[in-house]
Amino acid sequence: MIRIRNFQVLILLMFAHLGIAQDSIRVKESFNNDWLFMLGDSVDYAGHDFEDANWRKLTLPHDWSIEGAFSADNSGRNAFLPGGIAWYRKHFILPNTYKGKHIEIQFDGVYKNASIWINNTPVGTHHDGYTSFYYDVTELLKHGESNTIAVRVDNSIQPNCRWYTGSGIHRNVWLTVTNNTHVANWGTYITSPQVSKNKASIQIETSLENMDEGKTFQLETVIYNPQGVEVSRSSSEIEMGRYCKKDFTQTLSVAVPQLWSVQNPVLYAAKSFIKQNGNVLDVYESTFGIRTLVFDAEKGFFLNGENIKMKGVCLHHDGGPLGAVVPDAVWERRLQTLKDIGCNAIRTAHNPSSSEFLDLCDRMGFLVMNEFVDKWDKLYRKKSDPGFKFYNVPMADPNFSLEWKSLFAETIRRDRNHPSVIIWSVGNENHSPGTLGQKNGLRNYASFVRSMDPTRPVISGMERGKDLPVVQKVSDIIETCTYMDLIALNYGEQWCKLIDAQKPGKPYVSTESYTYFNSELEKRFANIERSPWIDVLENNNNMGLFLWVGIDYLGESRTFPKTGSNSGLLDMAGFRKNPSYLYEAFWSDKPMVHIKVYEGDADDFSTSGRWGWPPMNEHWNYNEGDKLDVVNYTNCESVNLYLNNKLIGNQKLADIPNWIMKWRKLNYQSGTLKAVGIIDGKEVCEHTIKTAKEPQRINIKLDKQKLVPDDIIHVELQLTDKKGNAVRNSEKDLHFAVLGAGEIIGIHNGDVECVEPNSNISSRSTHLGRCLLIIKTNNNSNQLAVEVSGDGLKSNSIKIAK
Repeated sequence: MIRIRNFQVLILLMFAHLGIAQDSIRVKESFNNDWLFMLGDSVDYAGHDFEDANWRKLTLPHDWSIEGAFSADNSGRNAFLPGGIAWYRKHFILPNTYKGKHIEIQFDGVYKNASIWINNTPVGTHHDGYTSFYYDVTELLKHGESNTIAVRVDNSIQPNCRWYTGSGIHRNVWLTVTNNTHVANWGTYITSPQVSKNKASIQIETSLENMDEGKTFQLETVIYNPQGVEVSRSSSEIEMGRYCKKDFTQTLSVAVPQLWSVQNPVLYAAKSFIKQNGNVLDVYESTFGIRTLVFDAEKGFFLNGENIKMKGVCLHHDGGPLGAVVPDAVWERRLQTLKDIGCNAIRTAHNPSSSEFLDLCDRMGFLVMNEFVDKWDKLYRKKSDPGFKFYNVPMADPNFSLEWKSLFAETIRRDRNHPSVIIWSVGNENHSPGTLGQKNGLRNYASFVRSMDPTRPVISGMERGKDLPVVQKVSDIIETCTYMDLIALNYGEQWCKLIDAQKPGKPYVSTESYTYFNSELEKRFANIERSPWIDVLENNNNMGLFLWVGIDYLGESRTFPKTGSNSGLLDMAGFRKNPSYLYEAFWSDKPMVHIKVYEGDADDFSTSGRWGWPPMNEHWNYNEGDKLDVVNYTNCESVNLYLNNKLIGNQKLADIPNWIMKWRKLNYQSGTLKAVGIIDGKEVCEHTIKTAKEPQRINIKLDKQKLVPDDIIHVELQLTDKKGNAVRNSEKDLHFAVLGAGEIIGIHNGDVECVEPNSNISSRSTHLGRCLLIIKTNNNSNQLAVEVSGDGLKSNSIKIAK
């Protein structure tokens, strides 16, 4: 982007808050700064001249629900946090040089029912809370004088979703300024119809808009490789009529392509130039990857010719204490932890993610099932159902039947160049296999998506349904999947082998799976101690699974003070939980072993729930004479277990079909319990837990080594005894202070029952002896210090500088 800043000082001051360069060919700038906010409602708030001097000043994105108090009076579906109606207003001045330009405003996500005015004129209403949308506002803006944009957000009907949604303009807002002849927003569609070792054919369909009189011009497209070197170029002469839109297709060739993969996620760039009489009218840049996808009915999924399994998790959009506003760096830390476990696939459950999230998946090498929506139309429970009280408000948006085509289309146009996106999902758990509602929905929704993008399979996370005779169930699944490109089902992996025997012509993918238990053919909640991942390993046609869930999330709770689901591999703070170690054993090639101690009998599942695990701890603080059951998770050939350097025994993984290596009734002795992983007779890894004394100190760990402006720093706190041993069986109230270039924007200890207000950024109790601070840096200092204290603890501090 060319940026020339040569206007007068007064104009510079007027426009500095917008960050807009007047003479740029194409300007896409953040429109997040200098908004005003009011929680309340009045028709007067839309007015250009309304007096809003006393409104709260803030920077977007913003979620007002997460700022509220947890209360049993609010719905557990929304994490016992409030909804409401609120308004956002912003005053801004555009330069006179923008006269005659094309101007659009884009909202990446507003929850929900957003109504927008500019200078007293209604712009539009967008009901969905997750889909990005934009408007051409060229004719509504004034230049060289004040403009006012007002946004009303209505999330007052509570609950209206199954999980926590947040409230407000919770994603970025953008202002885009172009010449009248330009590439449309999300205006390229890049595919690789033919890919070989020596050459890739790249097809680029470009959507052009000419909001001007008819003209002839050149569309020139240049492709750059991951190193930034030009590798291909094509130019076409275009003739367009007045005030119209038109698509044009170009085919280019890239020699010896570098392929995008989960191990090597390399990205190409395409720049689209619109030129006329030697002048550049527009420059539009797209990022894409070159890769091949094959979904084989008998052998599963192939990426670039390599047969791989999808080691996937479902993820909701919230960030725990941050609510719906999750900085990229927070997602990057979470995704990196999942990748370290061995995860390679994400299902965006159950709505479009932010484009920044998909950018991370592109760069980090994740496969993505991109899901458009949860519910289509149904009330989730009948009034006679015992669960009706929880589901008494429909989860489907009442406007879905009117808007679904535009919502799906905008998401496809926005996301279709992401190489990470390999599957589209049109919904989640709407109707059971074999029902008219499910078949009718899939017939309509899947065919529409396929018409816009035939390069990816289209599925739905289909509801498993009630227990039925096995033959009927399998037949219903196959019949309903006629309208899907894969056999896709939630919690149905136990039928995978029987489905394959019917030769449906499609591989199987488990769109949602338990992390610990499995089902019987005839009974869903059978609590079989066998991970669904083993079904993936035992069936070639099973492409993989998406665990429910990757990270604990807010909402979908029936009982206060439980604020959300605790079925994740990670907790809301992003700390690893017990399930993550079993899946590291399943998914990682790096030798590992881990120890957990059962709170009771290793075979007692009475408190595990359907999505849970037997209760376990990771400490060695018990009473002398206690008899304890212990478990190891490992991918090694065998494990030696030692107590105070005395060998207890050896177990071979090959003798344990479910990979859950149990040691029963160990006689407790204080000291050290150590597990050693063995491969080919050699000790290759170990894990120890030690008896800890009373907590006396606070260990501080930062994820950044240098201070960077406008960055995120994660501060992990762990209680330790005097010798530095982690204390995980005793809790303390901690107090925090941040000095210098930053502020705390979120605190969490990982406990889903913690209902301390998120607005409290000065103290928090620990959970399992730990706590997380999330700090946003600013530009006010060259140094930042974090101080932590607690009763009976030695205070600690740490500094970070530029």
